[in-house]
Amino acid sequence: MEEQGKRPERRKGQQWHPDQRAEAVRIYRESRGRTIRAVADDLGVPFQTLYRWVRTARDIELDPSGTLTDAARKRVRKLEEENARLRKELDFEKKARAFVQEISRRRNGSR
Repeated sequence: MEEQGKRPERRKGQQWHPDQRAEAVRIYRESRGRTIRAVADDLGVPFQTLYRWVRTARDIELDPSGTLTDAARKRVRKLEEENARLRKELDFEKKARAFVQEISRRRNGSR
């Protein structure tokens, strides 16, 4: 995983080093909207494996002491997903409003 695009050679069942896992999660997080599948393909890591690493890292950051119940963790994840969806909707709404205002301005300014 040192060079992007270069696939590490490993046999089925071989363990990944924790540093490799952390680096893969970091690369995914910095990939700016790329899917886990696309990043996993680039790194030569099975999709399900990278997904599990990302989810585990998120859980650890959410609850470092491990005191939350599974239900509480699930609820927080659901709220984070809803928050992300609402942010996207708000961003779209802002862009749409700016677009409509620009069209109105051009129409009013051209008369």
